[in-house]
Amino acid sequence: MTRTPTLPPPIEDGAPMIARTERLVVDRPPAETYAYVVGGPLDAMIPATRRLPGVTGTTPLTPGPWGTVGGQRHVHLSDGSRTTEQVLEAVAAERFRYQVWDYTTAAGKPIAYALGDFVFKPLEAGARTEIAWTYAFRLRPDVFPGNLGGFGRWLMTRVFLDGPYADLMRASLAAIKAALERGA
Repeated sequence: MTRTPTLPPPIEDGAPMIARTERLVVDRPPAETYAYVVGGPLDAMIPATRRLPGVTGTTPLTPGPWGTVGGQRHVHLSDGSRTTEQVLEAVAAERFRYQVWDYTTAAGKPIAYALGDFVFKPLEAGARTEIAWTYAFRLRPDVFPGNLGGFGRWLMTRVFLDGPYADLMRASLAAIKAALERGA
């Protein structure tokens, strides 16, 4: 069952954002790695951490399989909150970009939207894959800490992005690696 898609907030080119990249190598080719990251069970890939909720499921908002440019879904979190996400770019075995907005969890209150970007780099003649996952947040300029400008972005980076969110990204990549290397 699909629901009505929603309009994402406009991506502001050149707007100040805070970003973090985590990398991991998996013993699977890029095509397999991409297929799992894009089409696998999100609840198995994003576990709850000590300070952030994990994913419990998704609800499609557009018809067809997830991973098609323009596709939207709600992502349900273990604290009862949710987000909305939309595919921006999908190049099989190479890159997957998406936008996330409509955070209803308390930790997401200062976030206008986020941009996620997975890049899949073949290693060892394509037998292994380096995953580079970048997550960038655009803070709301009218809500703390975004209303503090550069200092607010620095604060959010130190307190959230380099702490709880880094833990979530590393736990997610570890879950992806474990699933792929056991043959998921």
